[in-house]
Amino acid sequence: MALPYTKSEAKQWAKENFIGLEAPVFPSFTPDLSELDEDGIRWDVNHIIANGMICILAASEACGLTHEERKRFISIVNDEAKGRAFTSISALMDTVEQNIDLLQHHEKTGGTLAMIGHPLQYDPESEEELYRNYKYMCDSTNLAVHFYPGRLRLKRFHPSGWPMSIVPRIAEIPNVVMMKFAGGTPLQMTLQCFHMVGDLILVADAMPDRWFVTIPKYGQQWAGAGPFYTMQTPEDQRSVKLFNALRENRLDDAFEMAWKNAAYGAMAGASMGQVSYLETGIVSPGIDKYAHWCLGGNGGLVRQPARRLYDYQKEAIRAGLKAIGFEPRENEEEYILGRTNYAKGARLKRY
Repeated sequence: MALPYTKSEAKQWAKENFIGLEAPVFPSFTPDLSELDEDGIRWDVNHIIANGMICILAASEACGLTHEERKRFISIVNDEAKGRAFTSISALMDTVEQNIDLLQHHEKTGGTLAMIGHPLQYDPESEEELYRNYKYMCDSTNLAVHFYPGRLRLKRFHPSGWPMSIVPRIAEIPNVVMMKFAGGTPLQMTLQCFHMVGDLILVADAMPDRWFVTIPKYGQQWAGAGPFYTMQTPEDQRSVKLFNALRENRLDDAFEMAWKNAAYGAMAGASMGQVSYLETGIVSPGIDKYAHWCLGGNGGLVRQPARRLYDYQKEAIRAGLKAIGFEPRENEEEYILGRTNYAKGARLKRY
Protein backbone atom coordinates (compact mmCIF):
# COMPACT_ATOMS: atom_id res chain seq x y z
CA MET A 1 0.00 0.00 0.00
CA ALA A 2 1.54 3.29 -1.10
CA LEU A 3 2.39 5.88 1.52
CA PRO A 4 0.57 9.23 1.21
CA TYR A 5 3.91 11.05 0.99
CA THR A 6 7.51 10.64 -0.16
CA LYS A 7 10.45 11.02 2.20
CA SER A 8 11.05 14.55 0.99
CA GLU A 9 7.36 15.39 1.53
CA ALA A 10 6.99 13.73 4.94
CA LYS A 11 7.50 16.82 7.11
CA GLN A 12 5.00 18.91 5.14
CA TRP A 13 2.52 16.02 5.05
CA ALA A 14 2.62 15.75 8.86
CA LYS A 15 2.12 19.49 9.36
CA GLU A 16 -0.93 19.45 7.09
CA ASN A 17 -2.53 16.18 8.20
CA PHE A 18 -1.44 15.09 11.68
CA ILE A 19 -3.78 17.15 13.84
CA GLY A 20 -5.46 15.59 16.88
CA LEU A 21 -4.91 12.78 19.38
CA GLU A 22 -3.15 9.43 19.05
CA ALA A 23 -3.85 6.48 21.37
CA PRO A 24 -2.22 3.07 21.84
CA VAL A 25 -3.85 -0.29 21.26
CA PHE A 26 -2.47 -3.20 23.26
CA PRO A 27 -2.50 -6.90 22.34
CA SER A 28 -5.46 -9.07 23.31
CA PHE A 29 -5.18 -12.82 23.77
CA THR A 30 -7.22 -16.00 23.79
CA PRO A 31 -8.35 -17.08 27.30
CA ASP A 32 -5.28 -19.29 27.84
CA LEU A 33 -2.96 -16.54 26.54
CA SER A 34 -1.56 -18.94 23.96
CA GLU A 35 -2.52 -16.90 20.88
CA LEU A 36 -3.47 -13.40 19.85
CA ASP A 37 -7.21 -12.69 19.92
CA GLU A 38 -7.82 -11.09 16.54
CA ASP A 39 -11.45 -10.23 17.31
CA GLY A 40 -10.46 -8.50 20.55
CA ILE A 41 -7.77 -6.46 18.82
CA ARG A 42 -10.21 -5.41 16.10
CA TRP A 43 -12.79 -4.48 18.76
CA ASP A 44 -10.30 -2.14 20.42
CA VAL A 45 -9.23 -0.57 17.12
CA ASN A 46 -12.85 0.23 16.30
CA HIS A 47 -13.54 1.57 19.79
CA ILE A 48 -10.47 3.81 19.65
CA ILE A 49 -11.55 5.20 16.28
CA ALA A 50 -15.05 5.80 17.69
CA ASN A 51 -13.36 7.79 20.48
CA GLY A 52 -12.18 10.34 17.93
CA MET A 53 -8.51 9.38 17.73
CA ILE A 54 -6.73 10.28 14.49
CA CYS A 55 -3.98 7.68 14.90
CA ILE A 56 -3.58 4.30 16.60
CA LEU A 57 -0.21 3.13 17.91
CA ALA A 58 0.22 -0.66 17.85
CA ALA A 59 2.07 -1.07 21.17
CA SER A 60 3.58 -4.50 20.61
CA GLU A 61 6.35 -3.88 23.16
CA ALA A 62 3.87 -3.80 26.04
CA CYS A 63 3.88 -7.53 26.87
CA GLY A 64 5.34 -10.89 25.92
CA LEU A 65 5.12 -11.52 22.17
CA THR A 66 7.34 -13.38 19.75
CA HIS A 67 8.67 -11.32 16.88
CA GLU A 68 6.27 -13.02 14.47
CA GLU A 69 3.35 -12.33 16.82
CA ARG A 70 4.33 -8.67 16.89
CA LYS A 71 4.17 -8.60 13.11
CA ARG A 72 0.76 -10.31 13.09
CA PHE A 73 -0.54 -7.86 15.69
CA ILE A 74 0.60 -4.93 13.54
CA SER A 75 -1.02 -6.48 10.45
CA ILE A 76 -4.37 -6.82 12.25
CA VAL A 77 -4.28 -3.20 13.46
CA ASN A 78 -3.36 -1.88 10.02
CA ASP A 79 -6.09 -3.90 8.33
CA GLU A 80 -8.84 -2.85 10.74
CA ALA A 81 -7.92 0.85 10.76
CA LYS A 82 -7.37 1.08 6.99
CA GLY A 83 -8.85 4.26 5.53
CA ARG A 84 -10.26 5.42 8.89
CA ALA A 85 -7.24 6.31 11.02
CA PHE A 86 -3.48 6.62 10.68
CA THR A 87 -1.47 3.78 12.22
CA SER A 88 1.89 3.80 13.94
CA ILE A 89 4.09 1.27 15.73
CA SER A 90 6.53 1.31 18.61
CA ALA A 91 9.89 0.35 17.14
CA LEU A 92 11.39 -0.29 20.58
CA MET A 93 12.59 -3.87 20.25
CA ASP A 94 15.63 -5.71 21.61
CA THR A 95 17.89 -4.90 18.66
CA VAL A 96 18.20 -2.38 15.87
CA GLU A 97 17.73 -5.21 13.39
CA GLN A 98 14.39 -6.18 14.96
CA ASN A 99 13.32 -2.54 14.81
CA ILE A 100 14.15 -2.38 11.11
CA ASP A 101 12.30 -5.63 10.37
CA LEU A 102 9.17 -4.29 12.10
CA LEU A 103 9.44 -1.00 10.21
CA GLN A 104 9.58 -2.83 6.90
CA HIS A 105 6.63 -5.04 7.85
CA HIS A 106 4.58 -2.05 9.03
CA GLU A 107 5.18 -0.20 5.77
CA LYS A 108 4.35 -3.29 3.70
CA THR A 109 1.05 -3.90 5.53
CA GLY A 110 -0.31 -0.37 5.25
CA GLY A 111 1.15 1.55 8.19
CA THR A 112 1.40 5.33 8.11
CA LEU A 113 4.30 6.22 10.40
CA ALA A 114 6.44 4.79 13.20
CA MET A 115 7.71 5.81 16.61
CA ILE A 116 11.38 4.85 16.78
CA GLY A 117 13.43 4.64 19.94
CA HIS A 118 16.71 2.97 20.79
CA PRO A 119 16.68 -0.57 22.25
CA LEU A 120 16.90 -0.51 26.05
CA GLN A 121 20.02 -2.69 25.79
CA TYR A 122 21.84 -0.14 23.60
CA ASP A 123 24.78 1.63 25.25
CA PRO A 124 26.26 4.36 23.04
CA GLU A 125 29.86 5.43 23.56
CA SER A 126 29.24 8.99 22.43
CA GLU A 127 26.59 11.47 21.35
CA GLU A 128 27.80 11.06 17.79
CA GLU A 129 27.26 7.30 17.90
CA LEU A 130 23.79 7.86 19.33
CA TYR A 131 22.95 10.10 16.37
CA ARG A 132 24.43 7.67 13.81
CA ASN A 133 22.46 4.78 15.29
CA TYR A 134 19.21 6.72 15.09
CA LYS A 135 19.84 7.94 11.55
CA TYR A 136 20.64 4.37 10.49
CA MET A 137 17.18 3.24 11.62
CA CYS A 138 15.47 6.23 9.97
CA ASP A 139 17.32 5.65 6.71
CA SER A 140 16.10 2.04 6.63
CA THR A 141 12.45 3.02 6.08
CA ASN A 142 10.29 5.26 3.92
CA LEU A 143 7.89 5.77 6.82
CA ALA A 144 7.51 9.13 8.53
CA VAL A 145 9.29 8.87 11.88
CA HIS A 146 8.08 9.91 15.30
CA PHE A 147 11.26 10.63 17.30
CA TYR A 148 11.08 9.37 20.88
CA PRO A 149 13.97 10.52 23.12
CA GLY A 150 12.58 9.21 26.42
CA ARG A 151 14.02 5.71 26.29
CA LEU A 152 17.64 5.55 27.48
CA ARG A 153 17.90 8.32 30.11
CA LEU A 154 21.52 9.08 29.28
CA LYS A 155 22.21 11.56 32.05
CA ARG A 156 25.94 11.23 31.53
CA PHE A 157 25.37 13.22 28.34
CA HIS A 158 22.79 15.72 29.62
CA PRO A 159 20.71 16.25 32.81
CA SER A 160 17.48 15.75 30.81
CA GLY A 161 18.51 12.20 29.89
CA TRP A 162 19.03 13.07 26.23
CA PRO A 163 21.86 15.11 24.63
CA MET A 164 20.06 18.24 23.50
CA SER A 165 22.90 19.13 21.13
CA ILE A 166 21.88 16.43 18.64
CA VAL A 167 18.13 17.19 18.64
CA PRO A 168 18.42 19.64 15.71
CA ARG A 169 20.43 17.12 13.68
CA ILE A 170 17.83 14.41 14.27
CA ALA A 171 15.06 16.84 13.33
CA GLU A 172 16.83 17.45 10.02
CA ILE A 173 16.67 13.77 9.00
CA PRO A 174 14.24 13.90 6.04
CA ASN A 175 11.61 11.48 7.35
CA VAL A 176 11.68 12.59 11.01
CA VAL A 177 8.44 14.56 11.27
CA MET A 178 7.65 14.76 14.99
CA MET A 179 8.85 14.09 18.52
CA LYS A 180 6.97 13.40 21.72
CA PHE A 181 7.39 13.68 25.46
CA ALA A 182 5.53 11.55 27.98
CA GLY A 183 4.70 11.88 31.66
CA GLY A 184 7.66 12.54 33.92
CA THR A 185 9.70 14.40 31.30
CA PRO A 186 10.89 17.79 32.55
CA LEU A 187 8.67 20.54 31.17
CA GLN A 188 11.72 22.59 30.28
CA MET A 189 12.87 19.77 27.97
CA THR A 190 9.57 19.91 26.07
CA LEU A 191 9.72 23.70 25.83
CA GLN A 192 13.37 23.73 24.78
CA CYS A 193 12.60 21.36 21.92
CA PHE A 194 9.72 23.58 20.79
CA HIS A 195 12.23 26.44 20.84
CA MET A 196 14.96 24.50 19.01
CA VAL A 197 13.07 22.54 16.36
CA GLY A 198 9.38 23.45 16.59
CA ASP A 199 9.51 25.21 13.23
CA LEU A 200 10.93 22.09 11.54
CA ILE A 201 9.01 19.18 13.11
CA LEU A 202 5.88 18.69 15.23
CA VAL A 203 6.77 18.66 18.93
CA ALA A 204 4.19 17.33 21.38
CA ASP A 205 3.72 16.71 25.08
CA ALA A 206 1.25 13.92 25.82
CA MET A 207 0.18 15.26 29.24
CA PRO A 208 -3.13 17.22 29.12
CA ASP A 209 -2.21 19.61 31.95
CA ARG A 210 0.74 20.83 29.88
CA TRP A 211 -1.42 21.54 26.85
CA PHE A 212 -2.45 24.80 28.52
CA VAL A 213 1.10 25.99 27.79
CA THR A 214 2.18 24.01 24.74
CA ILE A 215 -0.90 24.66 22.59
CA PRO A 216 -1.54 28.41 23.08
CA LYS A 217 2.14 29.34 23.37
CA TYR A 218 3.83 26.94 20.95
CA GLY A 219 1.06 25.73 18.65
CA GLN A 220 1.13 22.02 19.54
CA GLN A 221 -1.20 20.32 17.04
CA TRP A 222 -1.13 16.67 18.10
CA ALA A 223 -0.62 14.65 21.26
CA GLY A 224 0.09 11.03 22.00
CA ALA A 225 0.33 8.28 22.06
CA GLY A 226 -1.66 8.37 25.27
CA PRO A 227 -4.56 6.37 26.74
CA PHE A 228 -7.02 9.21 26.24
CA TYR A 229 -9.86 6.66 26.03
CA THR A 230 -9.49 6.03 29.78
CA MET A 231 -11.21 9.35 30.58
CA GLN A 232 -13.84 9.56 27.86
CA THR A 233 -16.29 7.56 25.75
CA PRO A 234 -17.29 7.73 22.08
CA GLU A 235 -20.39 9.62 23.19
CA ASP A 236 -18.50 12.02 25.48
CA GLN A 237 -15.07 12.66 23.95
CA ARG A 238 -13.67 14.80 26.75
CA SER A 239 -9.97 14.59 25.90
CA VAL A 240 -10.68 15.36 22.25
CA LYS A 241 -12.91 18.29 23.23
CA LEU A 242 -10.27 19.66 25.61
CA PHE A 243 -7.56 19.47 22.97
CA ASN A 244 -9.78 21.11 20.35
CA ALA A 245 -10.91 23.86 22.74
CA LEU A 246 -7.29 24.83 23.36
CA ARG A 247 -6.50 24.66 19.64
CA GLU A 248 -9.44 27.02 19.01
CA ASN A 249 -8.40 29.35 21.86
CA ARG A 250 -11.60 28.66 23.84
CA LEU A 251 -9.77 28.84 27.15
CA ASP A 252 -12.82 29.13 29.41
CA ASP A 253 -14.26 25.94 27.90
CA ALA A 254 -10.89 24.21 28.22
CA PHE A 255 -10.53 25.07 31.91
CA GLU A 256 -14.05 23.81 32.61
CA MET A 257 -13.35 20.52 30.80
CA ALA A 258 -10.05 19.99 32.59
CA TRP A 259 -11.57 20.49 36.04
CA LYS A 260 -14.42 18.15 35.10
CA ASN A 261 -11.92 15.29 34.77
CA ALA A 262 -9.60 16.29 37.62
CA ALA A 263 -11.10 13.86 40.15
CA TYR A 264 -10.20 10.88 37.96
CA GLY A 265 -6.51 11.68 38.15
CA ALA A 266 -6.66 12.20 41.90
CA MET A 267 -8.33 8.82 42.54
CA ALA A 268 -7.12 6.60 39.72
CA GLY A 269 -3.58 7.85 40.28
CA ALA A 270 -3.46 5.46 43.23
CA SER A 271 -3.49 2.58 40.75
CA MET A 272 -0.10 3.70 39.43
CA GLY A 273 1.64 3.96 42.78
CA GLN A 274 4.26 1.33 41.97
CA VAL A 275 4.55 1.96 38.23
CA SER A 276 7.58 3.82 36.93
CA TYR A 277 7.99 3.64 33.18
CA LEU A 278 10.70 6.30 33.36
CA GLU A 279 12.77 4.19 35.76
CA THR A 280 12.16 0.77 34.19
CA GLY A 281 11.26 1.31 30.54
CA ILE A 282 8.51 -1.26 31.10
CA VAL A 283 4.98 -0.47 29.93
CA SER A 284 2.15 -1.58 32.26
CA PRO A 285 -0.79 -2.11 29.91
CA GLY A 286 -3.10 -3.59 32.55
CA ILE A 287 -4.04 -0.19 33.97
CA ASP A 288 -5.01 1.24 30.60
CA LYS A 289 -6.70 -1.97 29.42
CA TYR A 290 -8.79 -2.12 32.60
CA ALA A 291 -9.92 1.51 32.42
CA HIS A 292 -10.60 1.11 28.70
CA TRP A 293 -12.70 -2.00 29.37
CA CYS A 294 -14.67 -0.09 32.01
CA LEU A 295 -15.66 2.36 29.26
CA GLY A 296 -16.26 -0.09 26.41
CA GLY A 297 -12.93 -1.59 25.38
CA ASN A 298 -12.13 -5.28 25.04
CA GLY A 299 -10.02 -5.65 28.18
CA GLY A 300 -8.32 -8.97 28.79
CA LEU A 301 -5.15 -9.97 30.61
CA VAL A 302 -1.80 -9.97 28.84
CA ARG A 303 1.17 -12.30 28.98
CA GLN A 304 4.05 -11.98 31.36
CA PRO A 305 6.20 -10.06 31.91
CA ALA A 306 3.35 -7.85 33.07
CA ARG A 307 2.53 -6.50 36.48
CA ARG A 308 -0.64 -7.63 38.25
CA LEU A 309 -3.42 -5.09 38.66
CA TYR A 310 -4.55 -5.50 42.26
CA ASP A 311 -8.16 -5.31 43.43
CA TYR A 312 -7.64 -2.05 45.31
CA GLN A 313 -6.11 -0.51 42.19
CA LYS A 314 -9.12 -1.55 40.12
CA GLU A 315 -11.37 0.00 42.74
CA ALA A 316 -9.40 3.25 42.54
CA ILE A 317 -9.89 3.34 38.77
CA ARG A 318 -13.60 2.63 39.11
CA ALA A 319 -13.99 5.28 41.81
CA GLY A 320 -12.21 7.80 39.62
CA LEU A 321 -14.50 7.09 36.67
CA LYS A 322 -17.60 7.38 38.86
CA ALA A 323 -16.33 10.67 40.27
CA ILE A 324 -16.26 12.21 36.79
CA GLY A 325 -19.69 10.92 35.83
CA PHE A 326 -19.08 7.58 34.13
CA GLU A 327 -20.57 4.23 35.18
CA PRO A 328 -17.86 1.54 34.83
CA ARG A 329 -18.75 -1.75 33.20
CA GLU A 330 -19.44 -4.67 35.55
CA ASN A 331 -18.40 -8.35 35.41
CA GLU A 332 -14.74 -8.80 36.26
CA GLU A 333 -14.69 -12.21 34.58
CA GLU A 334 -15.42 -10.51 31.26
CA TYR A 335 -12.48 -8.15 31.82
CA ILE A 336 -10.08 -10.99 32.66
CA LEU A 337 -11.02 -13.07 29.61
CA GLY A 338 -11.63 -10.20 27.22
CA ARG A 339 -14.99 -8.96 26.05
CA THR A 340 -15.02 -10.82 22.72
CA ASN A 341 -13.91 -14.11 24.27
CA TYR A 342 -16.57 -13.83 26.97
CA ALA A 343 -19.24 -13.12 24.35
CA LYS A 344 -18.25 -16.38 22.61
CA GLY A 345 -18.89 -18.34 25.81
CA ALA A 346 -15.42 -18.49 27.38
CA ARG A 347 -15.39 -18.70 31.17
CA LEU A 348 -12.60 -18.85 33.74
CA LYS A 349 -11.34 -22.31 34.59
CA ARG A 350 -11.95 -23.00 38.28
CA TYR A 351 -10.04 -25.53 40.39
